[in-house]
Amino acid sequence: MRAKGTVGKLAALTAVSMGAATAWRFSRSAPPREDPACRDRLESRAESFVTADGVRLKLRRYANEGAQPVLFAHGFNGNGLEFDLPHREHNLALFLAERGYDVWISSFRGCGREPYVCDSGGWGHSIDHLAALDAPALVAGVRGATGRKPIWIGHSMGGVVLYMFLQGVTISGGGLRVTADPELARERNDSILGGITIGSPPGLHCGGGDWIAKLERLPFFEQIARLLVRVLDRAGETSPRVPVSRIGSFTERFPRLGRLLAMRGPIAIFLYNAKNVYPDVGYSLLKWASDNVTTRMAAQFVALGLDPDFKDYNGGYNYTANMSSITAPIFFITGTEDFAGPDNVREYGYEKVSSRVRRFENYRDYGHTDLVMGKRVYHEVYPDILEWIEGLAAGQALKS
Repeated sequence: MRAKGTVGKLAALTAVSMGAATAWRFSRSAPPREDPACRDRLESRAESFVTADGVRLKLRRYANEGAQPVLFAHGFNGNGLEFDLPHREHNLALFLAERGYDVWISSFRGCGREPYVCDSGGWGHSIDHLAALDAPALVAGVRGATGRKPIWIGHSMGGVVLYMFLQGVTISGGGLRVTADPELARERNDSILGGITIGSPPGLHCGGGDWIAKLERLPFFEQIARLLVRVLDRAGETSPRVPVSRIGSFTERFPRLGRLLAMRGPIAIFLYNAKNVYPDVGYSLLKWASDNVTTRMAAQFVALGLDPDFKDYNGGYNYTANMSSITAPIFFITGTEDFAGPDNVREYGYEKVSSRVRRFENYRDYGHTDLVMGKRVYHEVYPDILEWIEGLAAGQALKS
């Protein structure tokens, strides 16, 4: 007994010593560095549009009057600042604005940082609301302000919302019924000059690194997924907002810890290939672009664990099965390490749309969000995006 007690004390002493050493090294580490001045070199201003259901959306605009407009749409649990981080070579919005484009950085309802916080509309929305209400207001707003068709650049959910929007979906019955109108689909495909989707799978039939198959082999996986959907639905009745923005607040309050989380934290592992992201840039992503979602939005994505086709919140309309109704030019971007699976983007996006002008690129060693702000995007991904945009703006036929 005495020997066991001695071993326990030694183990506790060792753990305390290691913890103290780690804390000492952590306290002496340099805080993360940002370059907010890089965004001040160009004029920017706040713009706003109102959706058909009365929700005010706010945007940041790097104004180049008369130039081709580009409209950014962010991913799930994010906001528009993921495209506009305070790091010059990891800022796609700045990259395009410096090359003369009229850049509009949007956030969906309930998201954004001051002075660009959008109305929430009561936090009862699903992703369907973003496609049927937010996207039309954004596209029409930019067209009305500039007199030109915008190019939509969407990351992750922002690209999926584009697919949904282009299918001509509308929402009714208190937001519980989604229908698609072929004539409206034609109008919407003609309302934009083209689109770029970054890490935006139309469904999840095959996952990056076979992670979906591994999940499905877990005991009681289907039962757990169904239970989680029910829990989210029940939670939505009383607390419909999922406060992801607390991650940003925590990171801002504890910058050294935030930088560590950006290097090794579970969120970072999920969001991007950490080997392809500088810790300071990852810190800025967590700090500025972590934002709230609703339980309905979360339930809609969790449902992909039960059915790999992406459907509306109530499961009545199949977005994956209707990708052929898309005719607008689309550039599909993905990465070999993207958890969303490059095969999903190629097989169910690039190969399914009816777009005469389309392109597919799968970047080696890129994960999900590092396609937007990774180490080498300035020299590898951004130039390809610029080339595509230049071709569309010039009215040139691009290779399919």
